[in-house]
Amino acid sequence: MTGRSAVDRMKTKNFYMVLALAVVSTVSLWILTSTFTSLQTIVTKTHSGIKRASSNMQITVEEALTVDPTYLHSLGLASRDSPDSKAGKGSGSASFMVEIPTQRTTNGTPVIATAAAPDKFGEVASLMKSVHSLLPGYTMVVYDLGLSTADQALLGKHCNSSWNCEVVLFSFEKYPSHVKYLNLRSYRPLCIQETLNKFGAVVWVDDGLYFTSPNLSQVILRAKDSGIQGWPIKDPTSAFTHPKTFEFFHTDQKSYYFQHAVESSHLVLYNSQRLATELMLPWVKCALVEMCISPPGAQDKGCNYFRKPLFRYTGCHRYDMSALNIILGGMFDFEERPYASQDQLFGSLLQDRLRAENKTLPQNQFRMSVGRQLKMR
Repeated sequence: MTGRSAVDRMKTKNFYMVLALAVVSTVSLWILTSTFTSLQTIVTKTHSGIKRASSNMQITVEEALTVDPTYLHSLGLASRDSPDSKAGKGSGSASFMVEIPTQRTTNGTPVIATAAAPDKFGEVASLMKSVHSLLPGYTMVVYDLGLSTADQALLGKHCNSSWNCEVVLFSFEKYPSHVKYLNLRSYRPLCIQETLNKFGAVVWVDDGLYFTSPNLSQVILRAKDSGIQGWPIKDPTSAFTHPKTFEFFHTDQKSYYFQHAVESSHLVLYNSQRLATELMLPWVKCALVEMCISPPGAQDKGCNYFRKPLFRYTGCHRYDMSALNIILGGMFDFEERPYASQDQLFGSLLQDRLRAENKTLPQNQFRMSVGRQLKMR
């Protein structure tokens, strides 16, 4: 019985092998006898698909700064009567009719504005104290970026109408979802534009900084003339900007090898048609497009501060600051003098703390360390 069973199994196995061979031969013959035209059609369609995908990628970059005009309307950067407002979405900064109502421009005193992030109330309190002490005639606006209930109560106690201080809850829900990631600093150009749209002029100062001098008159005069004043660092824009960001502004990294970047942590801005059209509109649009403000692969850690030459990319991206400086380069034709201020007006809590801890880093390395730690906050 056992031998007969083995023979039967062998016959069955041979049958299936013959059957499989017949199927394979039939399929092979069908493939070989298929017309070359069919194969060519497949290849042609594949190449066509690849070309379309490549074209779509280019369109994505070309139209990357296309945003819903509803955002721009609410910020005072587009007229509701412009053609693009009826179309639903515009295609670029030039297509929007920027409208700056007279009551939102001013030649007077700017407001001082900042943003209070969670767990940063102490830093904001230091800034408010310096404003209250040195600049009592100024109005201050503090944007609440999601403070705890306890910190909101403290902020309300320190910032109130008794000294012209106003708290504004920043409405993240009005904007794209990536704006809520505070490390991208997308909120900063949006807060600045909200303030410009309401008051006409602003001195923006980040938490962690504070005023050391009340002498703002000269920097304000220059800001009225050029629209903006910023404080430059020694490093070029190319060193702290992800290469992909340049593509969104139709420029290249090489153009920024020798342009000194200005910090976006403290700026003085006066609203005007030119400022709105040439600076705030593209800056806000970049902040609203995640791929622009934070290209794939961008990060703010692991910087190579010792690369040579110094204009090479450090590997660290500065998000809103990177976009701002690209725009400034084009706006002022790479002439820094109109917008770069040397006025000594601010102190830094971080620098104070590092000095108190007897840090003995070389000056350049110390400055880089401060910048890195400020960005990591």
